Amino acid sequence: MTKTRKNKKLNSQQIVELIGQAAEAIKALDLKVLDVRKTSNIVDYMIICSGESGPQLRAIEKEIDKILRNNKIKSFRWQGLVKSGWLVLDLGAIVVHIMGVEERAYYNLEELWGKEAVVYHY
Repeated sequence: MTKTRKNKKLNSQQIVELIGQAAEAIKALDLKVLDVRKTSNIVDYMIICSGESGPQLRAIEKEIDKILRNNKIKSFRWQGLVKSGWLVLDLGAIVVHIMGVEERAYYNLEELWGKEAVVYHY
């Protein structure tokens, strides 16, 4: 089960940890956290994970959504459709990509940022 923290404003690293735990709880595949602060002026962290089916992509999305709301994080927005195989969550300093296995292999987002950006691989 994912953690809920009360009465504290969370920093970006703590939010990244919560999102990672939520995705891991739903058995997201190949979960990676990328620290892109050195190469991006727009975003600090990118989280990329995969699901094997539409229902799994939806479950990952719902679990992340739930943990963020439980921690009073409300200024976020989901984009994309499950049927497209790619969902994006924009939290400002953190962007989460939940992708189908085929879409992830095709777009290969990790390679855009380089291996040195990967700070955690679940």
